[in-house]
Amino acid sequence: MIKTFQRIWELSEKRHKNFICALILSLLRSIVGITQLIAILLAVKIIVGDIDFYSGMIEIAILTGICIIGNFCTSYFEQIHTLKCGFYMIADQRVSIANHLRKLPLGYFDEASSGKICTSLTTTLSNVETAATMVMISVVSGLFSTFSLFLFMLFYDWRIAIVTGVGMICYLIIINYQMKLSRKYAPMLQKTQNHLSATTFSFLQGIKVIKSFSFENGNKEMKDAIVKSCDANIDLTAKSMPSQFIANICIAIFESIILLLSIYRCFTDGTIDYIKLFVLLMYSFMVYASFNQAGSMLSMIGLLDSSLSEIEEIKNEEQMKQEYPNQKAVSNQIVLDHVCFAYGENEVLHDISLTIQPNTLTALIGPSGSGKTTLCELIPRFRDVSKGKITIGGADLRFMKEEELMKKISMVFQQVYLFEDTILNNIRFAKPNATLEEVRKAAKAAYCDDFIMALPDGYNTLIKEGGNTLSGGEKQRISIARAILKDAPIVLLDEATSALDAENEHEILAAIHQLTKNKTVLMIAHRIATVQKADCILVLKNGRIIQKGTHKELENKPGLYKDFLLSRKKAKEWKMHI
Repeated sequence: MIKTFQRIWELSEKRHKNFICALILSLLRSIVGITQLIAILLAVKIIVGDIDFYSGMIEIAILTGICIIGNFCTSYFEQIHTLKCGFYMIADQRVSIANHLRKLPLGYFDEASSGKICTSLTTTLSNVETAATMVMISVVSGLFSTFSLFLFMLFYDWRIAIVTGVGMICYLIIINYQMKLSRKYAPMLQKTQNHLSATTFSFLQGIKVIKSFSFENGNKEMKDAIVKSCDANIDLTAKSMPSQFIANICIAIFESIILLLSIYRCFTDGTIDYIKLFVLLMYSFMVYASFNQAGSMLSMIGLLDSSLSEIEEIKNEEQMKQEYPNQKAVSNQIVLDHVCFAYGENEVLHDISLTIQPNTLTALIGPSGSGKTTLCELIPRFRDVSKGKITIGGADLRFMKEEELMKKISMVFQQVYLFEDTILNNIRFAKPNATLEEVRKAAKAAYCDDFIMALPDGYNTLIKEGGNTLSGGEKQRISIARAILKDAPIVLLDEATSALDAENEHEILAAIHQLTKNKTVLMIAHRIATVQKADCILVLKNGRIIQKGTHKELENKPGLYKDFLLSRKKAKEWKMHI
């Protein structure tokens, strides 16, 4: 329990002020609650004639007023601070995790399910948001109230206090067992919930494929995940219910013992009077009510632990380290020096050494799986080299600040992703403070201003998730406009025209020309026209550079490049006869 509370405390590091305020107010609420006990005691004294009726009634009215006002004020502000602490704490964590994810290598996202990451950032954090501070504050205030009443009873009647203490120990033993059960089975429940979220996420992403080919199989997988989640919830409840019943029975038994013992001592041996009897009867219910409040919250510790572990698992993923001292690029020359890269134990790039001169176009060709995309991902340091090093302008990427490196590079690839936002903000993503005039200038250079202005809301047109409301060519031109607006000196480009119609292809090629003017360009090339214009052609096969040179130097040499030219020539001559 203490370890869990420590984790919650560390999680709320920026919100300790709200946490402490909520805790103090909760303790004050517990203290204010004692006025009820005093008011009832005065009422009993009035009934037996120990105090004057009118003066006693005035005191009871004052105490009742203090109780009502105090309880309202402390409860209200306690809730405000508890909610602030919970919501802002998780808001801080979401931002922190997002920043952490941004600095993780792409390999992490290849291995981790998108659904699992989304679940951790939404459902899991939401569970912590609503439960963490509430559990900690309720447990602390509940225990404080219980032990305050226990100390009061220890001085008031030590015999009843001993019986109460034994009951508290028995109750704690049962709750401790319940916490162990929760810690044991909560991770299983968390796992099934994550699987359900991931399956739902996958189902929605692949809905077109599912509808086209196998709706029943896709639907069955999600149904199975739902059933497993239900079974896990029922299983955890079934295993924890017996201990909950036993805990409640334990409280009922010791409340009855205190009740019977108090009556026995009052009417048999006369060791307590009627006033003391009433106090003990009230006490027997109040002390265990407070204790049960704390105990019921303690039963949630296992679920909280499981959620916190899931969050910590993401935050403990090793980021790409920035080495020191910082190095700054003095030019746009890119050098790969004996670079190797492996996915785990599978090495996919072997001893790559090359120099890309500033303001040149380097074309990268090779069969699928040759390592072209991986090579491009190493230059912006989306992944770290396994051996060797990459430098830009003499600066080792590992010693460059991420912000400095990203300012140097623009990227346009075949798989274009647009955010669910306006077209204006999607282009402006490259330069958040850009004016509308700057955005339109970039859009005109990318040949997309005309079709944007033809939309009902122009640049304020809202794009759906992933840009699905636009055609492939329109999305590609918007992504090029974004890169033009950034105006980085180095451009990494996957020429994406092979699957487009002639009009889109012409406009995208013109946009690419605008983007790459006076830039250092590394392009994964698919078209002969583009390759022929390159200052240097790199031919990759099985993760190695097997040919290097200009078009003129390579076109007549036997090898993969000549085969590439012949295959493109045959494809161009191919006709369909009807």
